[in-house]
Amino acid sequence: MALETIACPYCGSANARPWAQERGFTVVRCECRLLFVNPRPTQDLIHTAVSTGVHGEEAGGLVAIARRSPSKIPRYRRVFAHMFPDVWSRSEPISWLDVGSGYGEILEAIAPLAPAGSHLEGLEPMGPKAEVARSRGLTITEDYLRRDHLKVDFVSSIDVFSHIPDYAKFLDDIRAVLNPRGEVFIETGNLADLEQRIEFPEELGVPDHLVFAGEKHLVGFLDRAGFDLVKLETVRVDGILHFAKTVAKKILGRPVQVNMPYTSKYRQLLIRARLR
Repeated sequence: MALETIACPYCGSANARPWAQERGFTVVRCECRLLFVNPRPTQDLIHTAVSTGVHGEEAGGLVAIARRSPSKIPRYRRVFAHMFPDVWSRSEPISWLDVGSGYGEILEAIAPLAPAGSHLEGLEPMGPKAEVARSRGLTITEDYLRRDHLKVDFVSSIDVFSHIPDYAKFLDDIRAVLNPRGEVFIETGNLADLEQRIEFPEELGVPDHLVFAGEKHLVGFLDRAGFDLVKLETVRVDGILHFAKTVAKKILGRPVQVNMPYTSKYRQLLIRARLR
């Protein structure tokens, strides 16, 4: 497999130490505490894996296609109702672009909340996912985010951060497609806020996942890109159900850590930010 060595995607430093190993890849921690795969697959290999959902034999034949998850719809409907109450109460049509739409669950979650006349669409570069979403009548284009996309009021990006090789550029592209005072919603984990690999109960999912941030990194990326924080909330995920699923994965031989429920410092970050 062709690999490339990179500097830290957050601070540009070349000073990083090994933090974890998975599927033959090394995750390093920079002096700024960002975690990232280094060396990592080349851009061409990343693009191929993103488009097909399948990584090469060197990555253990990792398949990232997963499947549609109907349970996401009511869960994210509650999330968006809570994070954007002012938007829904205004009853003014909006335009919303979901980047990395997967099977379209996020669009299905937002649809009942959005005022009449709103335009909701998604972008999903992985062909199999986009095809399923379109078969359900959703407006999802099989593509990456491009700067010449029509302007929108809101962009959402759910569990996409770790897949992005250059997040600063990604936020710059989001900024380019937002209307003045437009907003972005980001959800990702705070893995870089943990000290040791053993504190994170899940698979790292490398090399499908390339970069892992902490709260300060997300806030810093947004500030540099010209966004002001509107709301940031954290959600713990290490309940009893998650514990049971982790045990099952361990029995199946997956590279997970089994920790007691309600002991992990890992959190999902829910971030709403607005263009200055």
